[in-house]
Amino acid sequence: MAESQSLFKKPTISFDQMIDVLNNSSDGIMVTDHLGTVTYVSPVAYENMGLPEKDLIGRNVDDLVKEGRYDHSVVKEAIVRGERTTGIVTVKEGNRVVSTCTPIFDANHKIIMTVTNVRVQSLMDKYLEELNAVKAKSRRYKSAIEYIGSLDQSKNAIIAESPAMVEILSYLEKVAWTNSTVYLQGESGTGKEVLSRFIHNESQRSNEPFIPVNCAAIPTELLESEFFGYEKGAFSGALTKGKPGFFEMADTGTLFLDEIGDMPLNLQTKLLRTIESGEVQRLGGTTLIKTDVRLIVATNKDLALKVKDGSFREDLYYRINVIPVKIPPLRERKEDIVPIAEHFISQFNRKYDTGLSLTPEMKKTLEAHNWPGNIRELRNLIERMVIVPGSINDIAELTTAVPASEPAFDAAALSEKVAQHSGDLKSLVKAVEKEYISRLLNEKEWRVNEIADILGIHRSMLYRKMQELGIQKKVGVK
Repeated sequence: MAESQSLFKKPTISFDQMIDVLNNSSDGIMVTDHLGTVTYVSPVAYENMGLPEKDLIGRNVDDLVKEGRYDHSVVKEAIVRGERTTGIVTVKEGNRVVSTCTPIFDANHKIIMTVTNVRVQSLMDKYLEELNAVKAKSRRYKSAIEYIGSLDQSKNAIIAESPAMVEILSYLEKVAWTNSTVYLQGESGTGKEVLSRFIHNESQRSNEPFIPVNCAAIPTELLESEFFGYEKGAFSGALTKGKPGFFEMADTGTLFLDEIGDMPLNLQTKLLRTIESGEVQRLGGTTLIKTDVRLIVATNKDLALKVKDGSFREDLYYRINVIPVKIPPLRERKEDIVPIAEHFISQFNRKYDTGLSLTPEMKKTLEAHNWPGNIRELRNLIERMVIVPGSINDIAELTTAVPASEPAFDAAALSEKVAQHSGDLKSLVKAVEKEYISRLLNEKEWRVNEIADILGIHRSMLYRKMQELGIQKKVGVK
């Protein structure tokens, strides 16, 4: 910040000249104070947004949204996030503009104003369409690569020496040849996607597409279009040729829905209908498209409890709970820990051209650890050991190097909060969520990506949760 301020210690142009520069910029420029009240709008910005000066200057962006002037405010999102934010905004008169809002901070990292570039959407459509086409091609390539890689996920590629996992693999091998829905339930990191690929590769559909989808990683506003596809012109920013959804992409193959417990109720209704009828209808379309899809679902949550609290449809629960399989956590199948660790060591030794091996003491420590992060945590530890040879030389160092997967919640504080609470369940849950997320933000110094991983949600979902709970970065926090 000090560097940027030094640039303006000795200005070479006057204030009036600076205004002339802003007024003649090909991009529209809008400036607000730290609360979102508009203080300056360039002529090009007025023209791009199609709003007169009297409707903007001195007005707060929240009020403009409430009055229907905008459909949403990129400025407000940037202030809440504390970082540059870009979005497509629809103005009341029907104009669509691409807005990029950049917060300006003082020496204490406190927002003092925002500067927003406003571009007419019509100028961006061509580039957006080209970008979406590239992204679509990239997704197809990625799916093909993952599919090729999944061909190696046969029974022999899955390490299972514990009686529990040997029994599960034997069972899955039998049910793989049916078309029935498989419901995998287990903690995060237990290998649910690996097992879903195993089912697919052992089935009659093994030469057909395998489409993995993490329901928690897709922004809520995109879920329906991603699942069921859309016709051209169905919504702003849609590809001109339309786009097939996950069910169409998985036709004749397998669709794996991970974290299905995080799916919104409104989408659960449409998903149930699609599962029962085998038909999908794209957004903006009128034709029912027949699909032949084998469904595998997974979650780290107890869906029966979510049915009881009303956050998961009971009829959908019974529809997907055809072949339930409970995957035990790594701590309950200790016979698998060392073989899996040695498998990862072999992989990373080849990748990094190293020669790490486990000592008997290290093996005992690995088996004794609780592994709250399961196989994912074990894999990360092994990679760290391989990358930094000699960083873990004895039993004490190995024990120190195995951290818990996430900070433990204060059970005593939670019990006290429950005991003192007098409102409804929803308000209690919100209070606990706010306290937990706030603590994580402080402990992790507002590293949002890291916190989203701990919570098992997408970063965009965490931002929405923070806004919903009224969590904002304090002055001076970087």
